[in-house]
Amino acid sequence: MSTTTKQVALIVGGASGIGEATARKLASRGCVVVIADMNEKLGKSVAEDISRIYGVEAEFVRIDVTNEESVKAAVDFAASRTGRLDFAANCAGICESTWEEEKSITVELFDRTHAVNTRGIWLCQKYEAAQMQKQDPRQISFSPPSQHAVPGQRGAIANVASMAGLHAMGLAAYTPSKYAAVGVTKNGAKFYGPDGIRCNALCPGWTMTAMTEHSMGEEAKLGTEENENSAVAKAISLRRMAFAQEQANVLGFLLSDESSYMNGSVVVVDGGYHDIR
Repeated sequence: MSTTTKQVALIVGGASGIGEATARKLASRGCVVVIADMNEKLGKSVAEDISRIYGVEAEFVRIDVTNEESVKAAVDFAASRTGRLDFAANCAGICESTWEEEKSITVELFDRTHAVNTRGIWLCQKYEAAQMQKQDPRQISFSPPSQHAVPGQRGAIANVASMAGLHAMGLAAYTPSKYAAVGVTKNGAKFYGPDGIRCNALCPGWTMTAMTEHSMGEEAKLGTEENENSAVAKAISLRRMAFAQEQANVLGFLLSDESSYMNGSVVVVDGGYHDIR
């Protein structure tokens, strides 16, 4: 076990997309970063790149978020870096094609989507919080310093839900799984808040990632004609889809001391799509 006193962050789904951007964000703050993902080749490459660029310890651990023992092992691995887990971002998720109607969704696809997006979030949050409960509270840091003695906290968890978890927008398997992810987060805030562990959710809007590209095709790929003429982008007040780094900035905030009184919050980052039409 390392003797370093640096804070440790576990990024589930950290090999690509919002997860990768979040891993880089936390590494830029000097955190020890553990990337947990199913894609071993990509995850190891990202960890090596992060270590080289930011000069921090960055490790990869394989995880299957649908498997309880795999989740527990990944959390234990992250905690073994320094003996504690300070931050956890749960970003792993899957989505069917945006254009599929409910009649085309099979039971197998529905169950698989919920196994990853709902049970996966729940298992990760459960075992991350269990580790954090074992830890002594960490002093909250303010800049400029606070005139008040703010109680220490044991850790912070941020779950990636979706704006699809707030209103019906199609996606017959994905949408209900993200509604459930919001519920898991709010329950986490209730269960673990008394122990000084915060649980919050990020609800991204349309964001250009590999998952979105899989779901939307060329429309979610920067520089394509489909992206330039996207009807989805035109429905967003900012008239564009987000970059993963923009979502990671908010996840970084939810995991930071600057959000020390946020617990059970659901933060929408969608460029004005959800509430402005």
